[in-house]
Amino acid sequence: MDSQKMFAYHQWASQKVLELVQDCGEEYYMKEGLNSFPSIRETIRHVIGVEKLWFQRINGVKSPKFTQFDVETVDKAKEAIMLLHAEMELYFATLSEESWQEELDYRNMKGQEFHHSREEMLFTLVNHASYHRGQITSLLRQFGKVGIPLDYIYFQKQNR
Repeated sequence: MDSQKMFAYHQWASQKVLELVQDCGEEYYMKEGLNSFPSIRETIRHVIGVEKLWFQRINGVKSPKFTQFDVETVDKAKEAIMLLHAEMELYFATLSEESWQEELDYRNMKGQEFHHSREEMLFTLVNHASYHRGQITSLLRQFGKVGIPLDYIYFQKQNR
């Protein structure tokens, strides 16, 4: 898949899920439920920190450090994600197809060595965030709220 299109989908889905959470109300952002993270806020804190890690790896940083973002409110989370995505979009626009296929060495948080292409790393970033967007939807359903479809096909339908 085209890396630019994959990232555009990721941006769209990230914005949509945060808009949904905001529409439900700030109290649901912080409310605790049953999931791998205790709240939507903590899920977002994890996702954006991991997203920054992958972005640094894509940039060639072999052992990036986890960045803590201020996501105390939905507005702050939306701003943090928007700023990170803008930085990523600018960088990605400079990459040729050959650059996307270039393989880089990096270490995960446990110190294990890996070797993957930028394209594979981007796919991992998007897939990871999709998994957690599903968890956010699950938390909202636990709270009696209704989710929205965030599958790629809905992005395509809206952006043709």
